[in-house]
Amino acid sequence: MPSVPPDPVLEQAIAWLVQLRAQPSGVAPDPALQVRIDAWRAADGRHETVWSELMAAEAQFQRLVALPVAPAQWQQPLAALNGSRSRRQARRRWLGGVALGLGSVALAGFAARQAGLFDRVAGQRYATGTGEQRRVVLGDGTQLALNTATDVRLQFDAQQRLIALEQGEIFIETGRDALSPLHRPLLVQTAQARLQALGTRFAVRQQEGVTRLSVLEGRVAVDPGQGARTVIVPGETVDIDAHGQLRRQAIPAANMDPTAWLGGTLVARDMRLGDVVAEMARYRHGWLQCEDSVASLKVSGVFQLRDGDAALESLAQALPVRIEQRTRFWVRVAAQHSQ
Repeated sequence: MPSVPPDPVLEQAIAWLVQLRAQPSGVAPDPALQVRIDAWRAADGRHETVWSELMAAEAQFQRLVALPVAPAQWQQPLAALNGSRSRRQARRRWLGGVALGLGSVALAGFAARQAGLFDRVAGQRYATGTGEQRRVVLGDGTQLALNTATDVRLQFDAQQRLIALEQGEIFIETGRDALSPLHRPLLVQTAQARLQALGTRFAVRQQEGVTRLSVLEGRVAVDPGQGARTVIVPGETVDIDAHGQLRRQAIPAANMDPTAWLGGTLVARDMRLGDVVAEMARYRHGWLQCEDSVASLKVSGVFQLRDGDAALESLAQALPVRIEQRTRFWVRVAAQHSQ
C-alpha cells in the first residue's frame, strides 16, 4: 500500500492541540495561545474544518478512555497497531477526516491516544539553509529552534524521543510528552555524545570535531560513550570532543552568548575578531574571511545577524580595519592600511 504523505494543515492542528492540552489540569488555557489558535483557524476555511474534525476525534478518544477497559484488552491491539504499517496509515487517514464508524475505530483510536501518535514523526527531518532560522513545535510539545545551516532527524517511538543533530545548531525547550502513556526520555545525538534532557531548556551546536552544549534551565546528562555520564547544570556550557573529554565553563564567562541567535543577534564579549568574523560567515553565502594580521583584535558588542553588511561596517567603525568587498560573495576584513 502506498504511504500517505503528511498533511501540513493536520500537523499544525495537532501541534496547536498539544500545546493547548499541555496546560495543567484545572488551569484556564493561556489567553495568548488561544488567540494564536483562533487566528490560525480564521486564516483559512480548511484550517477550521481540520480543527473541528480533530476536536471531534479527541472527544471520541476521551469517551473511550473513560470506559472501564482492562489493560489486557488494549495492550495487545496497541502492540499490533504500532507494528502494522497498514494500520498506522489507516489511523492517519482517520485523523485526516475519513468517516469511520465508532465501533470500527474504538480500539485503534484508544491505542493511538496511548501511543501518542509517535509514528507520525519517525524519521522526519527539519533543515535550514544558510542565514535561515526555523521554529517548530513537535507533537510531544517540545519547542525546537533551528539556527542557520542546520539539519536534524527525528526518531520518536514508544521508548524514546530522539533528535539527531547532523549539522548546525538547535535550541530545545522540552515538552511534557502529554500524549504518551510513558514519559519517554528526550535525547539529542551528535557526533561526539548523546545528551538526555532532564526537564530543561538548552542549546546544542555541532562544530567540527566538537559538540557544544549550553544549559539555561533544568539539567542535561552527557554521555560521550566512554562509560560515564556527566550532568550539566543551568548556567554552564561544555565542549565535548571526539575522545569524550569535557571542557566546562560558566555561560557568563564565555566569549559569545550561546543563545543570542534566537533573537537574531551575535553577542560578543572580549572575543577575537577572527572568531567574530567566522561566526558572521555562518549566516552569509559566499566567502567571508579575516586577515591574520587583525584576527587577534578583541571585540565586544551586539551585532545584527539579519544585516550582515551593517554588522561588518560597525566593525570597521570601531576597529582599525576596513572591509574589502570585491563582489557580494567575496568579502574580507583587513587591516586599515594593508594593501
